[in-house]
Amino acid sequence: MGDLNDGPFNRSVKVALGAKAKKSEVPEFGTFNPFEEMVNKGMGTIAFRDSWDIFDQIIITESIIKPDFSTFKYWKAGIFSKPYLITTSGQYKGYPLRHSLTEVGFSDHFPVYIYLIKEMK
Repeated sequence: MGDLNDGPFNRSVKVALGAKAKKSEVPEFGTFNPFEEMVNKGMGTIAFRDSWDIFDQIIITESIIKPDFSTFKYWKAGIFSKPYLITTSGQYKGYPLRHSLTEVGFSDHFPVYIYLIKEMK
C-alpha cells in the first residue's frame, strides 16, 4: 500500500502485481485493486493539469476478499478528501491542499483507506 507512483492501469500494478479490478477475476493467491474502479469513475488522489489519477493504492490479497467473515475481510475502499484537505481557491482549486510558503497544507495527494470487517458472534 502507499504511493506507488503509478496508476491502476500501469504495468507495475496490472502486470507485476497482477492486480485485478473485479474480485470475481482474482485467481487463487492473486491480488485485487479496489481503486481501479474509482479511477474509472473519474476519482483520484492526485491531479496534474486537471487530470486525476490514483497513485495511492492498497492492493489486497485474495485471502482477504473471500466471503468468509469469521476473520477480518475486505468490505470497501475510499479516498479521504475532506474539505479541509482541498485547495479552495486559485489555479489549483479542488486539488489536494499542499503546504507552501504562503499556505499551510497537508500533501499533494489525498490519503486512501480500506475497511476490514469481521462477523460478530
